[in-house]
Amino acid sequence: MPPSGFSKRAVKGALVFIQTCYEDLLEEVQSGKHASFEEGIKFEISQLEKALLKLHIDQEGRIVER
Repeated sequence: MPPSGFSKRAVKGALVFIQTCYEDLLEEVQSGKHASFEEGIKFEISQLEKALLKLHIDQEGRIVER
């Protein structure tokens, strides 16, 4: 059962997104883009923080820029 207010499709989409982020991070670390997993994770966290500052979900449930 998905969390309250979220459809199974939304939860599945979020999990696929997260999985892809980890796969990309692994590839970036293996290719030498980041010195370590820790540095890669810090980079990804900063990217998410930037996105959260720019985006939000409006009253109709759409992701829009602030």
